Amino acid sequence: MPLHRFFADDIRALRQGTAGFVAGSERERTARLADRAARSALSVLVETEAGSGAKALARAIHENSDRKARPFISLLTEEARLEGSIQGGSLLRHLREANGGTLFIEGVEHLSQEAQTQLTETIFHQDTVSRPARRLDVRIIASAGFALADEVREGRFSQDLYYRLQAMPLALRPLRARRETIAEWAHFFAERFAKDEGKKIRGLSADALTLLTRYDWPGNLRQLENAVYRAVILADGAFLTPSEFPQIAARVEGFRIEIPPVPAARTLAPIRTQEQFEKPAPHALSLIRESGDMLTLAELEERAIRFALQHYQGHLSAISRHLGIGRSTLYRKLKELGLSDAAA
Repeated sequence: MPLHRFFADDIRALRQGTAGFVAGSERERTARLADRAARSALSVLVETEAGSGAKALARAIHENSDRKARPFISLLTEEARLEGSIQGGSLLRHLREANGGTLFIEGVEHLSQEAQTQLTETIFHQDTVSRPARRLDVRIIASAGFALADEVREGRFSQDLYYRLQAMPLALRPLRARRETIAEWAHFFAERFAKDEGKKIRGLSADALTLLTRYDWPGNLRQLENAVYRAVILADGAFLTPSEFPQIAARVEGFRIEIPPVPAARTLAPIRTQEQFEKPAPHALSLIRESGDMLTLAELEERAIRFALQHYQGHLSAISRHLGIGRSTLYRKLKELGLSDAAA
């Protein structure tokens, strides 16, 4: 995934050596650091709101670096904490899996004190506490909320680790502050999900893009991804329209999607008994008992064989030919039904 999905104009300007951005702005600084991060081995700390795309940015940095052929491993600390495994051993396992590549730690503030010590020493020594003879070469990219500095001041997060991660700090703006990327992200997700679901979706309509760019996306990139996925599942046409984003349209002024009411449940017709059906043809086999319930397949088969015995006067060759079964199969079934004596 290219870095320009985050900083399209700035990255292009930086690489072309042009001044296509406002000097001294936060956006310019972030874009410049992200580009430098892709060409360095320094640890990176991405401070951002939840769901803003820190993992995607970390992967973009990895794929634009000289480590791109090596593993990119993610450690989602909140998930690991819920599983009760966010300790030094869990971190060590991820570090080993990422050896030679990049380890992305989402929500680094959730690391245990043991894991914080483990990570601090890994960054400093590029080896492990438990096995110092084994050298690890791992690029660390971590994400955290903007309040991480407060966690440090209150003693809940290691100051040493905080400053080591701050070797290259990035502040990733929430999606509402970089609306110019929403359309590109929406097309990217739509293409990916359409391929996964086997749907022939060519993109998003102009009205749909207008809707998405006007929404504030409190859940950031993660919310946009989920919204596009649901839209792809719902879509019947070649383009995603505002109709596929009813929850978003309900929150944006000027867009109101009428969701059709759920069709009333059809009332099942009462079960009819044998007498309520029209009188069958003389040679027709009934499918229904007197109670109104259908016969089983075994019962229908027995009735068909009994009828064939009478109709073809017990001649097995004619019966097997017209029933479409072999003579030996027919004889076995006749024997099971106690009808073998009726065959000619």
